[in-house]
Amino acid sequence: MNQPVPVHVIRLRGPWEYRPLARTVMLADGSCRSEVGDLPAAGRIKLPADWGSTLGCDFRGRVAYLRRFGRPTGLGAADRVEIVITRIDAWGSVRLNGRELGEIPVGGHVWRCDITSHMAVRNELLVEVELPRVTGDSPPPVRPGREGLPGGLIGEVRLEIIASGDG
Repeated sequence: MNQPVPVHVIRLRGPWEYRPLARTVMLADGSCRSEVGDLPAAGRIKLPADWGSTLGCDFRGRVAYLRRFGRPTGLGAADRVEIVITRIDAWGSVRLNGRELGEIPVGGHVWRCDITSHMAVRNELLVEVELPRVTGDSPPPVRPGREGLPGGLIGEVRLEIIASGDG
């Protein structure tokens, strides 16, 4: 299936706010459990990047990334706006203005969602990323080329404005 060609791209590189939510461990059945312990401090980061420089290379858990942006101007009535996340490590979920948009599965695939009807004048995009600690009993997440590295929002996040075919 061919993807429509955007007429305009807005890259959401930074600054992003980040906040560690929990340290997590993957269990033998593939589910995750939160662990007790202190969390690193929240802060700001320019993306794309893994969390090694801010949370430490050994941090394993769930982190929330928040970015605010304005509704693009000059949209036609039939134009669409899609959010595109090119890669996270390892998996996550996406919310816009408190509304769940979807889950991003493990595996490094591009994720996209039409957000046209969900946008306000001012918007908050929240991406939660999880990379749990694995044990000898748990299956490791599939992380092509990222084995042993810190997790995070490692791909580009952008808005793609796709013009209607009406002219």
